[in-house]
Amino acid sequence: MPRRTEADPLAVQIGARIRALRTELGLTQEKLAYESGLKSKGHLSGIEKGLVVPTLPTLALIAERLGVELIDLVTVPSGSDRHALVDLTRGMKAGTLRRLVREARGSVA
Repeated sequence: MPRRTEADPLAVQIGARIRALRTELGLTQEKLAYESGLKSKGHLSGIEKGLVVPTLPTLALIAERLGVELIDLVTVPSGSDRHALVDLTRGMKAGTLRRLVREARGSVA
């Protein structure tokens, strides 16, 4: 996909999220691009700037290398309470997540 001359607003949000998660892990663009199988550091740079709109397979590769779920790349914690909740669950242990899911299912019924 050709690089845009103007950033796409949604791609900017996703790119910023990828950058935040990448820096949280102490990864450089070069290392993340190489280890996730992207074409180049420049391609990842374009994604992070919102100049390249990534495909779902590309996002899946990035998410896998960052050790997060795909949903973590498309949520903006400051965007809403739901997004903030998704972000907070990222660091929770599996048992805690299962308990929360059971409780949430019980409150919906």
